[in-house]
Amino acid sequence: MVCGISDELTLFLNSCILHDDQLHGYLFQISDHISEQMQTLLANAELADNFTLEATMHPKWDKLELLLIGPAPIEFVKENEKNTQRKWTQLIINQAMANGFKGKICFVTPDDHLWVYSALRFSGLPASDVFGLGTMPLSEVVALLLGRQLDLGSDPIYANVIGTTSDSLITWSRAQIAGNLILSLVAQDKSLFGQANLDEIEKTYQEKERLMHTMMTTRCLRRVIKALFFNHPILVPLTHEVEFATQKIALSEPVVIAKQGIKHMAKLNLSEEEKQTYLATKQKVVEELERLRKN
Repeated sequence: MVCGISDELTLFLNSCILHDDQLHGYLFQISDHISEQMQTLLANAELADNFTLEATMHPKWDKLELLLIGPAPIEFVKENEKNTQRKWTQLIINQAMANGFKGKICFVTPDDHLWVYSALRFSGLPASDVFGLGTMPLSEVVALLLGRQLDLGSDPIYANVIGTTSDSLITWSRAQIAGNLILSLVAQDKSLFGQANLDEIEKTYQEKERLMHTMMTTRCLRRVIKALFFNHPILVPLTHEVEFATQKIALSEPVVIAKQGIKHMAKLNLSEEEKQTYLATKQKVVEELERLRKN
């Protein structure tokens, strides 16, 4: 069920219609009024044979397998001028849990580390079932830029961006091309790919993702849906609960996502410089979560 409509979620639902995925989708309504955007999606869904879509104010929460939580709808924002996304998250989670929801939750919003953390506390669901897209779209962009630099395409490239959507870090020490470390390629004397190329990607990847955000988010959502419902597990950075300094926070790091939800891989090994940069990111998240708790 999609809770909150955005350009990204609208394009994702239209892609499900075009691909005629074997899924039953719902649009969560908070009033009797169906927006023009929702009406268009419902009309488009009539073109599909296998994918179905309906709008509802009273979903059967105990039957739902996945909630895609996006930004709060306009009518909700007008009624709740302060802390809108927190209130929207709490409204959905409270209704879901009060009515027997036992599925998974994926956030498709900015700063999803705040809402993953909040949802886990509101819901009591296991940490494996609550996550956000996090830095997955940024990672896809980095792989795309690397592939273009090397005339390879992005398929043989493994490159992760970790942290948060607003404070991200490319883990060059872990990046690989066809199993070979990127940094070993950079170190070669006559390599056509050097540190200057990495520096250029560092400068441009966030702006590139911003320009491609709607399409890249849709692409990532489709990969997540395939992993959850069509038995295509993937290893990607998603926002999820992690432990830091004896407390639990939420950050985007590589995890395996499959039908059972997300599961952690081995400890994230970084270079010393990356560790220091990432430590500062974690400290910022702790401060943000403290402000969230006070509010």
